[in-house]
Amino acid sequence: MFTNQSPVSIDELLETTKEGSAKIVEIVNDFNELLYDEVIPRLFAKVFELDEKSKSEEHEVELIKIPSSGYYEVTAAKDKIVRRSDSIVKDSEREKSFHLDAYCFDSNSERSLFWDLLREKRVKQIYFTGMLTHGQSDFFVQYIDPESRTVRSYYPDFIFLREEPDGTEKYVIVEVKGDHQVDDAVVQAKKDFAQQIAAASGMEYQIIKSTDADQNRFRMLL
Repeated sequence: MFTNQSPVSIDELLETTKEGSAKIVEIVNDFNELLYDEVIPRLFAKVFELDEKSKSEEHEVELIKIPSSGYYEVTAAKDKIVRRSDSIVKDSEREKSFHLDAYCFDSNSERSLFWDLLREKRVKQIYFTGMLTHGQSDFFVQYIDPESRTVRSYYPDFIFLREEPDGTEKYVIVEVKGDHQVDDAVVQAKKDFAQQIAAASGMEYQIIKSTDADQNRFRMLL
């Protein structure tokens, strides 16, 4: 189905390998990910002449896609919502953030990191993007889910503009993850694709553990 070749032709190709058809089937049965990572790409290379090319294009993306109602409605515990109009927010801080009138955080870790970065001098702009998902924003990363082998969309938690030591500026994409989730296969897949896209765009991608965000250890992002 992947190469548009008959099963007999595929079997003959596999027989030409050092391992042989039967051994490859046995290995793939034990380690299914090898089918997509190794076997199929090599079959393509054998069957087709591949002319690899890369092309870079610049696109502007919308952080917010306004719904037909003209506004978003959010519901969450009061301690998870930060409003642009809150008295605790200084005027200078409002200018650095709030692409929405209110941010609705999923966790205390996200909220804590937001305040730390908002008050950090080297951070020139910061936006909480994790609350906008499923078509509500064009700011997402497409990745291949290692479990389902399907293409999915991932919406990172934050993007902020950082002043570099030489006076230039760089956008940094940040994801907050529970300590027990950092090494998860799906999280690592998101990270791999996000880092590739960020690097190609002159940006940076980082993951911060929840415990670090909770304890205000955020300077590894700067």
